[in-house]
Amino acid sequence: LELRWDGEAALRITLDARYQGETKGLCGTFNADSTDEINLLKETVVMPSDYQIMVQAWELPTCSHKVSDYNPVDFCLPSLQDYTSCKQALTNVKFSYCVTELPPIHFIERCEQDLCRCADDEACKCDVVSAYAQMCQDVINHSLDWRSDEFCPRNLCLYNKNGCLHKCNAPGVCSCDDGFELGADGKSCLVIIAE
Repeated sequence: LELRWDGEAALRITLDARYQGETKGLCGTFNADSTDEINLLKETVVMPSDYQIMVQAWELPTCSHKVSDYNPVDFCLPSLQDYTSCKQALTNVKFSYCVTELPPIHFIERCEQDLCRCADDEACKCDVVSAYAQMCQDVINHSLDWRSDEFCPRNLCLYNKNGCLHKCNAPGVCSCDDGFELGADGKSCLVIIAE
């Protein structure tokens, strides 16, 4: 078993062939039959449009999938703006080594659907780009430095709240609770003393 996580949204699981046909859950059945990949705990196959039902069925009590963050599949008709945004992100010069071996067209289509359905377009786009970057790195066998402060910046809050004493706001900006002010270091919180 090999797990690769980009530190934020993309998780890639690779299983040895000896596990073929022995899995089920959110990652599918690993049995070379794409028609039964989306299924419930009771072996009930559901349609891809019902993915939310599947996610909730496999959800652990400590996790929370907010259905309200997504529009229904039949609600979405991707716009030209969605397409343009996705195409620009996935054909960025940083991925130029990949486009021949791993054409981004399917990722652009997925990105369009995600932008149509997600409440936070930028985060959804970055999730798809992150998945493409991970597969691209596999193809070229080299790591890519594709993130920047302007384009899909890393959410530093995921790592020990980026050292923030009170609150961390993505991509890593500290803030303080009421009655406190941010210290000169940009991370600590100091009590406001009324004069």
